[in-house]
Amino acid sequence: MTLTAIMPTLRASLPDPMDPVLWPAHTVATTDDLVVAAISMVRLADLTGTPSVHTAEQSPPRYRPRGWTPRDVSVAVASVTRVRRPRTGVVLLELDAVLPTCAVLDQVRLIGRRSTAPLATMYVVTRCDGQADGPFHRLPAPLPADVRDGDLVCFPCLTTVRHRDVEPVRAELLPVGR
Repeated sequence: MTLTAIMPTLRASLPDPMDPVLWPAHTVATTDDLVVAAISMVRLADLTGTPSVHTAEQSPPRYRPRGWTPRDVSVAVASVTRVRRPRTGVVLLELDAVLPTCAVLDQVRLIGRRSTAPLATMYVVTRCDGQADGPFHRLPAPLPADVRDGDLVCFPCLTTVRHRDVEPVRAELLPVGR
């Protein structure tokens, strides 16, 4: 339990803590952005759209073995396309990308705006074969309860993820008569 989890109003002036070993080297958290190797993830999403991926050098482990050499890891940014609240305290999120298997979801962060709302349990809904609801993935780290459509979420990936490997989720087009 962190101070920002106990007193959410602190998030307006103090960024949520992060595990520096799971994020790339030279990652700096601010109250509304994440800067990885001098690249703002909010600005990256503005320039390239979402989903977007940034690759940087791995952070050194806490206890570095003698022959350790850094490898490349990635940070993915996705946009929330739909938010549903079926009951109090449970939030279902639909993202514009399928989550990669190497994603570290206990480090997911809301970027692009400051939020002082309390934390809530989040589930990511995956679209499968054109169906509206596929499997649910519970996010191990809660996000602020006021997550809304268009928000950006950012999470580290333990391997290199190329932009062409990120599978975007396309919105379904409804016939004109509906």
